[in-house]
Amino acid sequence: MSARQSGYALRRKRSSGADAASGERAQETRGAIIAAAREVLLKKGYAATRVEDIIQRAGISRPTFYRHFKDKFEVAKAYHALSGDATLGPWGDLAHVDMSDLAAIRRWMEVLLETFAARRDELVVWSEMSAIEPNYLMRVPRQIPALIEVLAANIPAFARAQAQAPSGEREPGPVWAESYLLLEHLSYYCTWLALGKHVISKEQSVDYFCERLHRFAGRYGGKAG
Repeated sequence: MSARQSGYALRRKRSSGADAASGERAQETRGAIIAAAREVLLKKGYAATRVEDIIQRAGISRPTFYRHFKDKFEVAKAYHALSGDATLGPWGDLAHVDMSDLAAIRRWMEVLLETFAARRDELVVWSEMSAIEPNYLMRVPRQIPALIEVLAANIPAFARAQAQAPSGEREPGPVWAESYLLLEHLSYYCTWLALGKHVISKEQSVDYFCERLHRFAGRYGGKAG
């Protein structure tokens, strides 16, 4: 009996190892497809990119592509989700800024704008993608509640906003709504400035948003509730 159990345990171990190796290969293939999609999207743009272009660049078969993604929209979204990590850092860094210091807020915003400017080619793709895929346009607004929660950990005004976050059928409170609109406006502004399509100068815009953040932090810096 013990020998039989040992043999069974060995087979299970081998099976588990095979499953793990298969999972790793699948992740590697998925990563290769996303990397290929990035190259093609940045070169051709979203509208001109075809699934076949991505398949050829990744050096895979069509069935392999469709085991991981159903279309180019899905792989483009996966790429955007990964590339979003590049801006998550600067946004999250706001949580460690002295919000009573306008100069500190300005330094943070300059870093944020530099991050957006460095990703200009990607932003061109996302802007085109948003125009073609209307549902994608809502991706940024969906990310903002998570950002408010991150900022709430260190900034009292955002903690107050988080205490008023929508939950179930409960509507968001006025402080949460104000924080949401402020961050949404800033996010879209950074995008359009990086694309060179904003009619207001960078200096005026930075002054405006720094003052808004400063006022928001001062106005709601008391006890959350």
